[in-house]
Amino acid sequence: MLGNGLQGTLIGWRGAHEGFTGSTLGIIMSGYYVGFMLGSKFAQGIVQKVGHIRVFAALASMASTAILLQVVVISEEVWFAMRVVTGFCFAGSYVVVESWLNSRATNVTRGSLFSLYMIVTFASLTAGQFLFRLSDPSGYNLFILASILLSVSLVPLLLTNTDTPDNEDHESMGLRKLYRICPAGVAGLLLVGISQGVIFTMGSVYAKQVGMNTAQIASFMSIMIAFGAVSQWPLGKISDMIDRRWVITTASALAGLVCLLLLQLGPTHPQFILLYGVFGALNLPLYSLAVAHTNDRLKPEQMVSASSALVLTFGIGSVLGPLSMGFVLDYAGSESYFIELSVVHLLLAALTLYYLTQRERAAEEDLVHYHSVPPRATAVAMEAVSLSMEEDVEDDASGENSQAD
Repeated sequence: MLGNGLQGTLIGWRGAHEGFTGSTLGIIMSGYYVGFMLGSKFAQGIVQKVGHIRVFAALASMASTAILLQVVVISEEVWFAMRVVTGFCFAGSYVVVESWLNSRATNVTRGSLFSLYMIVTFASLTAGQFLFRLSDPSGYNLFILASILLSVSLVPLLLTNTDTPDNEDHESMGLRKLYRICPAGVAGLLLVGISQGVIFTMGSVYAKQVGMNTAQIASFMSIMIAFGAVSQWPLGKISDMIDRRWVITTASALAGLVCLLLLQLGPTHPQFILLYGVFGALNLPLYSLAVAHTNDRLKPEQMVSASSALVLTFGIGSVLGPLSMGFVLDYAGSESYFIELSVVHLLLAALTLYYLTQRERAAEEDLVHYHSVPPRATAVAMEAVSLSMEEDVEDDASGENSQAD
């Protein structure tokens, strides 16, 4: 995750430095999510055939090579291809780690185990931004550092003496059926995918365009992730107490308004970066909130099968985000970064409010407890969270039966 956090910012900055247009960078950066969707779909089958450790070793090696090729060959086509490879490798690596964690989890420990996984994910993504300050990004040292981090990640798994888990296959649910069950959740995940695809891949491009130095870019990206990690718990707890759609609507509307305020203040304002952190605190929990709301509408036996469709929906949005932002930056300038983000969040708020008026809140006995999910989770992590939610429903039901008895 340190390597991933570093290279996401590094590739955006370096591409702008090399003179790639915004639209070209949008296409290049969207390649990561194209590869991520492919990796999420096919990695489990590869793991079943080859095994967890071999797959992780192969993918970490490929990702380590891909980041080096991007500094050796400065080419739009090569960079796009390498971003696809990188996305595939990271998705496959997540499948290995997440399925291993899930196989070791019990009904009692699953929630706390994946909470720790969330902490490691967000903390490492944040720390990866500060690595951006260690050397001149116009050179090759940071590319080598990212490659080293990915290579070193092999060591713990290669030296393990524990048995690898069995990987189970699950039936998937189509997007059309899932949309009929929970339109607000599907539409929400698509729009959240667009916004988070933009901020994770094009944030450094925007920062480079407005003249931020490397230290400012590191702070700009890291404070957004850090604030987003901290806000997961309070927003999640609130969403367990009231209709989750009100929390999504309010957080989205406030995020849209904060974007407009950031547009007015401009990057030279002393509170600009801090306010971007507030935006991150409102934006990053939206993924988990949309997942939880969707699971509120699903039967316990449907939760696991719906996980792939949820990841696919988010992935489609994550591809559309950098693509659209790249072209907008070219034709409307750096100010359009916050204009598009504001439009996406206000649209999300309006759609969620509309669906709120069309459907009642899910029945009290069907509600699940909020679980934080990494914004780049694979179907395996979604399945683990779905299992935790399913257990919550069963525990609540058994508690009600005990009270009735």
